[in-house]
Amino acid sequence: MSTERNNKEIYKRRDIPHWDFADAVQHISFRLSDSLSQNQLNILKKQVEDDPPSRRVYYLHREIEEWINRGIGSCILRIPELAQCVIDSLNLLNEKRYHLYHWVIMPNHIHVLIRVFPHNPMCDIVNSWKHHTSKRFDEILHNLKSSRRFQAGYIENIINTFQGNYWIIDYWDVCVRSKKQFQLESDYIANNPVKAGLVKRPEDYLWSSFYKRD
Repeated sequence: MSTERNNKEIYKRRDIPHWDFADAVQHISFRLSDSLSQNQLNILKKQVEDDPPSRRVYYLHREIEEWINRGIGSCILRIPELAQCVIDSLNLLNEKRYHLYHWVIMPNHIHVLIRVFPHNPMCDIVNSWKHHTSKRFDEILHNLKSSRRFQAGYIENIINTFQGNYWIIDYWDVCVRSKKQFQLESDYIANNPVKAGLVKRPEDYLWSSFYKRD
């Protein structure tokens, strides 16, 4: 019996539209579960409630991106071991389930540009990243509890805050349909750390596929 799963094509999950096609290039982003509180999210939803219903979810995503780029939440992806864990997870299934073009690990969220291989639903790919990193995050953080690099109780507080639930349930994706759009999405990923005020140039940000050593 075949275990292959078809790509899900066009569908919605929790009012978020997804475009999941075989061989499609996708810009995927997902964030830490504490990167935006429910109260903050409700404020943003209030701001876009007068926008056209067909565009409301897109405007809401834009507002969320603006907020989380301010460094909201614990921003645990600033911890090098956790950032590297995400990179390792992205590379784990590269050329097996997708082709990895670009990525950036921000302090509280991730951007990834991939080409999805046939019979590999995008939701399965994202869930594999989340599952693998969550398991490893627990291991890494417990190993770091006794490290003198951090203030007493800092790592313990992170563990208690997340309790293994590091990521929001869903994700955002943009289906790339042209060379021009591919460049636009690539530029967005490259410049995200610059826009957030973390570096002056994309190539200076260590946790990015655009990083260049001097």
